Amino acid sequence: MLNSKPYQCQRCPRAFARLEHLQRHDRSHTKEKPFVCVQCPKAFTRKDLLARHERLSHNPDASPASNNTHTPSPANPSPLDGLNSLASVVNHAQSNPSALQGPVDHFTSLSPAVHRPVLGTQLASIDTPSERPTTPSPGPDFGYALSGFGPASYQAHDFTSFLDSVPLPNHPFSPAYQPLPLFPPLHFSPVPEYDQSSDRGALTENTPSTPSSSVLPRNDTQLPSLQPEGYHHISPAARQPTGFVPVTAECREKFMNMLADYANVVPDPSMPSRHALSRCLTGYVTGFHEHYPIVHIPTFDVDSMTLPYFLAMAALGARYCREPDTAFRLYQIAKPVTMEHVRRVFQSGKLPPPGLNAADDIGTLQTVQALLYMTSVSLWFINNPPYHEALSLRSLMEIVVRQGGLNRLPEQDGTWSSWIRRECVKRTKLIVFCFFNIHTIVFDVPPMILTEDFTLELPSTEKEWQAPRSDLWQIERMKSPGEPKFQDALSALFKPTSNVERFSSLGGYVLIHAILQDIWLMTKAGRLPVSRRNRFTPSSMAPTPELVHVEQALERWCQCWERNQESSVDPLSPNGPLSFTSAALLRLAYIRLNADCGSARQLQTWDPVQIATSLHDNLAVRRGDRLTRAALHCAHALSTPVKLGIGFVAHSQVALWSNQHALCSLECAVLLAKWLEAITVPDPDPGLTEQETRLRDFVLEMVMEVEHGVSREWLLATNTRLSAAVTRLWARLFTADYIWEMVSLIGKSLNSYADLLEQ
Repeated sequence: MLNSKPYQCQRCPRAFARLEHLQRHDRSHTKEKPFVCVQCPKAFTRKDLLARHERLSHNPDASPASNNTHTPSPANPSPLDGLNSLASVVNHAQSNPSALQGPVDHFTSLSPAVHRPVLGTQLASIDTPSERPTTPSPGPDFGYALSGFGPASYQAHDFTSFLDSVPLPNHPFSPAYQPLPLFPPLHFSPVPEYDQSSDRGALTENTPSTPSSSVLPRNDTQLPSLQPEGYHHISPAARQPTGFVPVTAECREKFMNMLADYANVVPDPSMPSRHALSRCLTGYVTGFHEHYPIVHIPTFDVDSMTLPYFLAMAALGARYCREPDTAFRLYQIAKPVTMEHVRRVFQSGKLPPPGLNAADDIGTLQTVQALLYMTSVSLWFINNPPYHEALSLRSLMEIVVRQGGLNRLPEQDGTWSSWIRRECVKRTKLIVFCFFNIHTIVFDVPPMILTEDFTLELPSTEKEWQAPRSDLWQIERMKSPGEPKFQDALSALFKPTSNVERFSSLGGYVLIHAILQDIWLMTKAGRLPVSRRNRFTPSSMAPTPELVHVEQALERWCQCWERNQESSVDPLSPNGPLSFTSAALLRLAYIRLNADCGSARQLQTWDPVQIATSLHDNLAVRRGDRLTRAALHCAHALSTPVKLGIGFVAHSQVALWSNQHALCSLECAVLLAKWLEAITVPDPDPGLTEQETRLRDFVLEMVMEVEHGVSREWLLATNTRLSAAVTRLWARLFTADYIWEMVSLIGKSLNSYADLLEQ
């Protein structure tokens, strides 16, 4: 049988059926741009992209049919035209990031949707940024049209072409990313736009705001570039595996002798072999540490660890080694030892009073980290250990953190060692804040620490943190502009006239958690007292000026995410998976601006049927542009697993994701299902908008791609059948044998939710 794709790329495993396709693909490696615009210096990898640029940038009034170099659109465009346009712009953005600086309104002019006033204020033209309102005014509606769904820019109106055009990460064996979706521009007050040239840090003054092209695409482009500039130069082996952490026989004996001092709480002390302990510590470094980098691995020394710190880290690492019995035994030792250690320190008065050299106490730091690790072990299980122990441990963790001073850091004398100690304390306190926020997301409990409590700086870049030697750290430190203050960066996100601060990958992760906390507090405040009669209806999400400010903050956060050289939506990025996880939390933020999922979810019951029933009965949504935008986030989060294969992603890739991805996916699945129910009823009132129709058809094509033989008519026969099918796809991502019970619970709950829809 002849090979249907005889043209093999020499730089990656991809193959093509036609030579011109291989040549075009090869230019993505070489970055060759042979098609140069005669009217400006821009160049492109493909002729159709040049034609599109000329039409939009130099002849914006010309129709596609009048452009001789552009293939005309059909008279009756397919429902997937906007998605084809999406894919075209993806390739354009990948090959020529500067092209994202083009005209803003080229998609807007193609959409028949009418722009309605935002909060009672008429939207200004994008071409006249000075006329935009600087502050939002209260009003009845959030009417911004989904203008990104414009007619196609090339002729390929089937779902297979769309899937083929969505690029994968350069590493062919690490495709577990979730692309971020098509989004139209938000018509807010101006924010500075940042140049995407080689100097990504350069600020373009007096330039009107446009949405970010990475997390929220800029200038109506569709999908972000999947890596920051220069990322394509990173080889697949650039992120080297972390080294093995040895535990010597002498070290194990030392900890056994220390454990004997806690015979009052551990009467029969025992500890795994040194080989098992080495595996456990290595499991921590290669698993948990990647998502919460609070330990400085280049200077990590097992001999200097306190006993509670050592036991808690080993218990957590054993989970990542898939040794649950070892993890549970170590946890049962670590918890009483840590509690007794804290009791002795408090009773003896050894713990410094708040603000008095407490930040310099390594023992206090390691105690906080030990409590954090034990919380991480117990949070995701109904038993062995029970999740309620995590909720009780967090109270003790808050006491110890506050005792050491929330904003007090060790003094720095300019040396590498003093910087490491200061950065480690800072990162630990901010990660504790994020963990408290995760508790709020999971169990809908109030946060223990508020964003306003912090005044310290955001964390450093990962390149500085990962530098293995002092001289390499100095080089990276000289490149860094410095870390902004937490409150300054957060305030800049919410202030229309402020320059948006830079932040690192971990800094962006902390800030998106801060915004999520604001959304949670705003939602709870909005439900009292007028919403008590309809507890989980969308009345609490009614348009308010505060809601607009949050959306503005999310857009500015996206711009900073784009400016960060370390940002990537690949969990195997050399700079770690933090920006990948932050992208999932961004989706969660947009979902929670539309529905109070936390109140209706009932995860604390650990009963899939009860969780599904509560979500089905107690969560309602209201059609509108904002909900359609959130549904689009959810649909595109599912599109890449569909392309790669749901089973493949579930069994080989989800293990690389943070648990926060499973939490976000649960809410993505439910919100998308609720939206589909609302728009697939017979004779919807009001009728479907063009954007709703296109997004519905996109979801239909995804389902038919996976469920072979299923017809469009059958899926639309009832208003719950399509919702159930989509929910099943989400559920399949979380039904493998995972480390954490909560992840499997989410898969079971989604299947139960689909059962309810099918009934």
